[in-house]
Amino acid sequence: MKTTLTKLMKTYHVPGMGIAYVDKDKAFIISLGLAKIEEEDVEQDTLFHACSISKFVTAMFIVKLCDRGLLSLDHPVENYLCSWSLQENGNGPVTLRHLLSHQGGIEDPERSFGIHPGCPNMAQILNGETPACNTRIEAVKPPNQEFTYSDAGYCIVQQVVEDVLDIPFETAIDEHLFRPLGMNRSMYEPTSPMTSGHEPDGTVMKDRIPHYPYAAAAGLWSTPSDLMKLVKELFRSLNGEGILFSKEYALDMISPQGAASWAGLGFFLDGEGNALEISSLGWGEGFQSMLVAEPFQEKAMVIMTNGNTGVHQMQGLIGDVYRLLKL
Repeated sequence: MKTTLTKLMKTYHVPGMGIAYVDKDKAFIISLGLAKIEEEDVEQDTLFHACSISKFVTAMFIVKLCDRGLLSLDHPVENYLCSWSLQENGNGPVTLRHLLSHQGGIEDPERSFGIHPGCPNMAQILNGETPACNTRIEAVKPPNQEFTYSDAGYCIVQQVVEDVLDIPFETAIDEHLFRPLGMNRSMYEPTSPMTSGHEPDGTVMKDRIPHYPYAAAAGLWSTPSDLMKLVKELFRSLNGEGILFSKEYALDMISPQGAASWAGLGFFLDGEGNALEISSLGWGEGFQSMLVAEPFQEKAMVIMTNGNTGVHQMQGLIGDVYRLLKL
C-alpha cells in the first residue's frame, strides 16, 4: 500500500501525508514523505495544519461544555456574550446549535478569514477592526432557515467560550478536551516537528507556516493519530461509554440540524441509519485534510497532507486515498 500511496503523492505533487485508520479492532497509522520538500521526513508526531477540521474539534469541545451545564446548545448566544454583542437585526435569537451547523444567518464578508500574521483578539475581529475581517459581523438572515458555511459563526462560538470561562479559547480547549484525551500533539501555535505548506506545483509556499487567528474556526495544528483519538471518543460516547459527554449528546451531534439534512454539529452527514457517514474537511493555504467516519460501524480514517492540490479533496490525492482505503 505504501508504494501506491507514494506514487499518488508524486502524481499530485504533495510532499508529505499522514493517515490514521480504524475499523473496529483493526487500526494502523502511516506517515509518508517529507515535512518540507527536500528536508525532514514526516513522522507520527509531525504536525499538519488541520484548517477547518478545527470546527469538528470545536464542536466536540462545545458539546462537552453543554453536557457539564456550562453552556446550552439552545440558549441565545447573546445571553453569554460580554465582550461583544451580536446584532440580530430582528431575525430572532441565534444559538450555539445554529452556529455549529452553519445556520445562524451569519455570512462571511468577502476576502475575510484568510491568513493573517497578527494576533488580534476575537472582539476586534468580529467588530471588523482588522484586515482579517474588515466588516462587522451581524446576523443578516433568520437563523435555522438556511445553510451558509461561516467561519464568522465559529468566531462567535470562540467569543462565547472566552466570555463564559474567562480564559483564552486555546487554554480552555486544552484543559477540557486535549488533555483528558491525551491529545498531546494538538495545538494552535505549532511546535517541531511540523510540516510546511506547499503549492499545487509542489513548491514551498511563501508563508510556509500559515497563521489563522481564528482558533475555533481554522487554527488547529494536529496529527492524524491525535484526531483519531477524538473520533474514537465519539464512538465511545455513542455506546454510552464516553468521558466527554452522554450518548444523547453524541446522537444529537450526528443528527441532521435545522433546514440542512447534511449538517450535523461540526461536520457533514451522508446517508442514514447504520450506513451514516460523517465528515470534516480541511483546506487552507498549503494544506488539505479530511476526517471521515461511519460511527455506527466504528470505522474512520483521517488523512492529512502538506500540499494544496488546487481541487476539492475528493477530486485529488485525498479522494484517491479515501477510495483506496474504502476497498
